[in-house]
Amino acid sequence: VDGEFRNKLTGASFDVNDYGLIKQPKISAVFSPTEAYSVYANWGRTFQAGVGASTYLIPPRVTDLDPSINDGWELGVKLNPVQWIEARIAYWQQEASGEERRRLNDPSNESDNIGETKRRGVDFQIDVRPGDKWNLWLAYAQQKSTIVTPDPASPTTKGKEIDHVPHYIFTGGIDYQANAKLRFSLTANGHGDYFLERTNSTGKFGGHYLLNAGLSYQITKAINLDFQIKNLADRYWEYVWHDGTQSLHSPGDRRAYYASVNATF
Repeated sequence: VDGEFRNKLTGASFDVNDYGLIKQPKISAVFSPTEAYSVYANWGRTFQAGVGASTYLIPPRVTDLDPSINDGWELGVKLNPVQWIEARIAYWQQEASGEERRRLNDPSNESDNIGETKRRGVDFQIDVRPGDKWNLWLAYAQQKSTIVTPDPASPTTKGKEIDHVPHYIFTGGIDYQANAKLRFSLTANGHGDYFLERTNSTGKFGGHYLLNAGLSYQITKAINLDFQIKNLADRYWEYVWHDGTQSLHSPGDRRAYYASVNATF
């Protein structure tokens, strides 16, 4: 990892942390006893370099930071019992040796050291095509994050959950191809509440469920019209964070309408 930070106000330059040689081995395997079923497994290593200003040796920082080494594995099954159904279910886990995150509302763009963390969860996906006109799909993830060994400056976060990581996330939809030119769609997406900071003492917020509708009309081979209604039910939803004193709430868009023309040539 190479680079530098240059302060154009002062003319000072600072090198990126010397992370050394970062190794990222990966291995995967698939076993298919029949054409309809497959079992797969994979293991791999990635890394996280510095975040924000901590990417560089900017004073008072004088010691190179080590990268966070992320080891993860996944075990899953893919199903295709009939031609019009495809599905996948998997269990996964990831461990990070020293996770960082950008510090919110910080004028110096500094970061916080979360510490050693573990994430694990279950993913499920299904795609159903009962005919030429219909397509139904759903993706759902259940997950849990834990701070295993916290930053020494934050001992009370040991065993707590990482902030802004909801327990579940989902997205799904139905597409209907009325004819060669006209297609309707109805989609939904959402996630559960999340903690606002790493001590998990300020409550959980942010969970929401949104419904969207769409219509697509192919005028010619080259021109397509697209209409969308986002947040069809006009639900209130928000992104929430904590500034150390209070929770701050940023509302999302209410019902909104979009129209576009797509041309290819």
